[in-house]
Amino acid sequence: MTGTWLIVNEASGSYDADVIADIVTRFADGGQPVDCVVRCPDDTLPTPERLEAEGVSILAIYAGDGTTNSALKAAQGWDGDVLILPGGTMNLLARALHGEHSCQDIIAYACRDRHTRRLNTVQIGENIAYVGVIAGPTTSWAKVRENARRADVADLVFTTIPAAISESLSGPQVGIEGHDGTYPAIFAAPRENTLALCGFTASSIGEVIAHAGAWLDGDFRDGPRVDLGEASRATLVSEADSIGLLIDGEPADCAPGDTLVLGRAPHNFIDTRGPADR
Repeated sequence: MTGTWLIVNEASGSYDADVIADIVTRFADGGQPVDCVVRCPDDTLPTPERLEAEGVSILAIYAGDGTTNSALKAAQGWDGDVLILPGGTMNLLARALHGEHSCQDIIAYACRDRHTRRLNTVQIGENIAYVGVIAGPTTSWAKVRENARRADVADLVFTTIPAAISESLSGPQVGIEGHDGTYPAIFAAPRENTLALCGFTASSIGEVIAHAGAWLDGDFRDGPRVDLGEASRATLVSEADSIGLLIDGEPADCAPGDTLVLGRAPHNFIDTRGPADR
């Protein structure tokens, strides 16, 4: 297999055709010309069968964490190498693999000296998160961020923000079995041998506003939170009938009693950082 395919999200607020053209040029300069550009959401995400049949060896993804997750899910079972490029708002998976390097530097390194590794994940039911899972009413702030991206100011001010505040302060909260306390949301992120767990807090309007700022600034992890330690599994508890989830920023849901589990990624990721930088 020698081919390179590139997935881009044309619906992203940060999409720029000139940037995509530059990325394609950088691959060609590095001796790995792009054979196909898959343009989301219009084009169908490639399956492992298609990637195998077309002889693809590198699948590059220039998109946000949510689109990246969808692309990885579609390609599950293909054993080529995945190159994550920072093409979204938070780019948390790209940061984990490449630090703060630019697309140009990442592509140059990947073409010159390809090194891959498997990543740990957070799994809950059929969902796999490469960055992390948020569970609870605070997930309503994802809609605030999406409306802000679309500049839907009227809906943001009169509908989405008031609803997010109401859910954060009064919605059924979420906890972890064996831990005291419940929270507007639980966050689980994969680490080297465990899950890092924390509870987001929103007991006052000030903390809710702090969450809003964190969401709108692009990194939800900056919101008020309590460290809940580490574990390889964590069972969610709540009085709610169902619990809202964000899987790498994409909405889903689960039931009380479902368990967050440390897993192993089904893909080989190109990593441009040295062991000392991880």
